[in-house]
Amino acid sequence: MVQVPPTERLPDGIGGAMLRAAALKGDPAAAYEIALRFAEGNGIAPNLEEAAKWYDRAAHAGMVPAVFRLGTLYEKGLGVNKDTDIARRYYLQAAGRGNAKAMHNLAVLDADGGGKGADYISASQWFRKAAERGVADSQFNLGILFARGIGVEQNLAESFKWFSLAATQGDADAGRKRDEIAKRLDAQSLAAANLAVQTFTPEPQPDDAINVGTPAGGWDSAPASATATKPAAKQAFKRAAALH
Repeated sequence: MVQVPPTERLPDGIGGAMLRAAALKGDPAAAYEIALRFAEGNGIAPNLEEAAKWYDRAAHAGMVPAVFRLGTLYEKGLGVNKDTDIARRYYLQAAGRGNAKAMHNLAVLDADGGGKGADYISASQWFRKAAERGVADSQFNLGILFARGIGVEQNLAESFKWFSLAATQGDADAGRKRDEIAKRLDAQSLAAANLAVQTFTPEPQPDDAINVGTPAGGWDSAPASATATKPAAKQAFKRAAALH
């Protein structure tokens, strides 16, 4: 259960009596929904400070999507003081529970370095974990790393594979790079790489790593978009000039 001070109050506009009562009584899913509505300005003006507070409560109750979103707030300094070390801790926690976007964001933090120097070996490992779970940006970035031999041993067949998989998800940049790599592979290697693409099946994420349960019909008949866990925005690393 979420620990909520008895003096806590919620604005009427954030939702109906059922949602507000559940959140104030400590329901973790309701706390997450309150955080989401504060963050997105659903029914009220956006308030990232309140969003961070309610995400924190839901995260401490074990809600993995809340842990991930709290990490993004600390990474970007939204509603809280920017702190990539804290962000990384939250991402590690969410990644450990199987959240692929958290794996991707960990890789981005490692690749960017944050003034501490890039750790491409760690970045490649996290990009691979996220790529194996179907994250297109991680697949693209892993293709870059294998093409250049950054953080991994250069392997053009692996690079082709990951660019191809990202391209199948609509990434035009990945499609162009896939075609460039294909020209550098011999026929046998290209055939084997294509087979690897055709037989690829993404590893599933645990349901509780990406979803938050809601009552039948949703909180106070809220639109589905208000309760869905939206994917994280693309990370800057994908367009890092040093890797193109």
